[in-house]
Amino acid sequence: MTRRFPLTRRFPEPASRWPSGHPSRRRSGRLLAATAAAAATLLTTVACGPAGSASSASSAAGSSTSAGAVPTAAPGTASADLGDLHIRGAYIPQQSSDTEAAAYLTVTNTGGTPDALTSIATPAAPKVGLHTTVSRGGSASMQQITELAVPAHGTAALAVGHNHAMLENPVHRLVKGEHVQLTLTFAHAGTVTLTVPVVGYTGPNSHDVPDTDMSGMDMSGMDMSGTSTSGRR
Repeated sequence: MTRRFPLTRRFPEPASRWPSGHPSRRRSGRLLAATAAAAATLLTTVACGPAGSASSASSAAGSSTSAGAVPTAAPGTASADLGDLHIRGAYIPQQSSDTEAAAYLTVTNTGGTPDALTSIATPAAPKVGLHTTVSRGGSASMQQITELAVPAHGTAALAVGHNHAMLENPVHRLVKGEHVQLTLTFAHAGTVTLTVPVVGYTGPNSHDVPDTDMSGMDMSGMDMSGTSTSGRR
């Protein structure tokens, strides 16, 4: 007996053609709903996970910052501590002017109270002035300031080309290898004395090239008459 096979094969009808009450359509709807719920749960987990990690990372980063840390002392310079004030990097370039010698340093305040450097005294000179360098129209001039503000949790500096201390008319010419006592007075912290090295013309740990520091500048054409009532930059 010969078996006959149909010429076409019937495939299941697509779900879109099933009646609304068809059992297969109900199963398909439940499957789609379950899949959507699982996807929504996964997206919520992914979205919340990194945000929590980022917050934790931020907290860790904040705890590892150097805020409030005492700065390290630089080789070849003088340093001292006075309460929350930490003086670092103090030095005097070898004197190249007959009448002035500059002094530079940095003050870091790790406390929450602002302070100010109000004066500097030394047996090496009858007067030490605080000055700032001002540039106008391509020319530089020095103006005297009454104090150098030291902000809370901040740093203030006496640096080349900016605020600086000037030893006026030193009792003798300061040369590399000497040490000079500087007594710093602050508005709130009080006073502290450093023994500051006299270094090369361009500063500590550098080649000695004459006339590159503030003390080697020709002051004759500079306006020294101006006075600033604050040392705030």
